[in-house]
Amino acid sequence: MIISRYVSREISRPFLLIVTLFCVVFTSFSTAVVLNDVAAGLIPMETMAKLILIKLLIALEILLPVSLYFGVSVGLGRMHSDSEITAISACGVGEMHLVRVVFRLSLVIALIVASISLLARPWAYHQRYLLLAQVAAEFEIADLQAQQFFFDPDSGYAILADTVDHATQSAGDVIVQVGREDATRLIVAKRLIQPPRSAVSPLEFLFEDGVVYHLDRTGSRDLIGRFKRLRLVLRHQEPESVTLKSKNRGTLALSQSSSPKDVAEFQWRLSTPVATVLLALLAVPLSRVKPRQGRFARVLATVLAYAVFYNLLAFSKNLVQEGLIGPIPGLWWPLALLAALLSMLLFGPWRKGRI
Repeated sequence: MIISRYVSREISRPFLLIVTLFCVVFTSFSTAVVLNDVAAGLIPMETMAKLILIKLLIALEILLPVSLYFGVSVGLGRMHSDSEITAISACGVGEMHLVRVVFRLSLVIALIVASISLLARPWAYHQRYLLLAQVAAEFEIADLQAQQFFFDPDSGYAILADTVDHATQSAGDVIVQVGREDATRLIVAKRLIQPPRSAVSPLEFLFEDGVVYHLDRTGSRDLIGRFKRLRLVLRHQEPESVTLKSKNRGTLALSQSSSPKDVAEFQWRLSTPVATVLLALLAVPLSRVKPRQGRFARVLATVLAYAVFYNLLAFSKNLVQEGLIGPIPGLWWPLALLAALLSMLLFGPWRKGRI
């Protein structure tokens, strides 16, 4: 049908523009963050592009639905403001026909989002964890910069050195913090040396002439000790152990797990394609504006509706992860509220008599 193709085209244009803009903005922001880590010596330059592309792939499961949501709102809003919807209605094509057009388009995007969430997301997180584990395992004193913090979130240690000698793999006047579940160890030393090691051996630091502080997080058993030489071995997360994380586990494995974190991750992956369809349909009634009122008259309501829904979905995911609520209602109650709101806007009693 010509009208259906025309409506699809008017929605697709802003959708493609918005998703491109979002991808550019997200990539620019990710690049800035990763460049800071590169400058601090946390990530090598050759790993930067891989991490940025992986983060963009993960973000597409959010960027595609929100882009379609705003694309429908902008496209139909323009048609409303230019009286095109009124003209189409005069030809006997009502709003439910627009709903069907948007529904078919949203199903296509939902299939792409489902592929990303169910298949690409765990693969991308697995690659990201492997890269970070590899970067952590390859740490050298050469990665340190004088008077700049080096922090490794995977192993929980931070290093600050006043001077760094890359030729001798040593640093002077150093402060090292090593975090554990029950305690924090703080080492202040005159000199730090990293002995040569193989690719499979753990990190090893040799400290000379310093003080070590053992701060107990669970009680008052704090300890202070002085040393002439201290050997510290930091064992990093092995690449194989990243399979224990929920985000990079296969969807089938998550479906068979009763762990709250696994349940939250599994329901999140299932919710994204459903949310894609519901948000696109919600944009149809939200795009209603009076002729010559302006295509962006409802932009505030559109943004607020999405912000409320996304925050409710993220909030419910956190509740499930912490075990505060079970798999039912899990992440389904924000989707149920969205579906109920959509039904009221499309089929409510105040819609009777309107085309």
